[in-house]
Amino acid sequence: MESKTIPYFHSLEMTHPIWERFFQVFPLTLIGSKEPDGNYDLAPKHMAMPMSWQHYFGFVCAPTHGTYQNIQREGYFTVSYPRPQQVVMTSLSASPRQCDDSKPTVTALPTIPSLHGDGIFLKDAYLYLECTLDRFVDHLGPNSLIIGKVIAAHVHEEMLLQEENSEEQIHNHPLLAYLHPRRFATIQDSLAFPMPAGFKR
Repeated sequence: MESKTIPYFHSLEMTHPIWERFFQVFPLTLIGSKEPDGNYDLAPKHMAMPMSWQHYFGFVCAPTHGTYQNIQREGYFTVSYPRPQQVVMTSLSASPRQCDDSKPTVTALPTIPSLHGDGIFLKDAYLYLECTLDRFVDHLGPNSLIIGKVIAAHVHEEMLLQEENSEEQIHNHPLLAYLHPRRFATIQDSLAFPMPAGFKR
């Protein structure tokens, strides 16, 4: 049987994960959870997004990670959206745990307490979400999707959407994006999307 190809395209082998072979744009978030010893953890996650037009938020994690286990135990987590100037702090939160399972780099990060649950946010991020656990979607290979119900949301006043001034707003207050694998970008320029006439969500 003749092999099919697409001109100028390279067909990837499906025997290994494909996601390291090209760039993709993601948000970069910090997921906050409470540790068994009463301290708090912040973990960077880029496979993270709203799960509905309603109040649901989800991210990909592994059951072997402390974040998954903390949320399973506590039933609550927070989400912080860092600013571009906080990329180093966000990176530090990914530092490996010590022999005693602690993450001392997290205790060195500036944080503020959440308002409706027992958790923390990264100080000076631009958007905060507080979520209660809704469900796990397990067995996505070695990973799981954690879905939370958003019970509270807090957005910095300078980032509250201004339809009539959105281009200038993003220029003055840039957004942080994660370019997988292993790069990041600052989004400072934007254009209105050309929605077709009669478009409905």
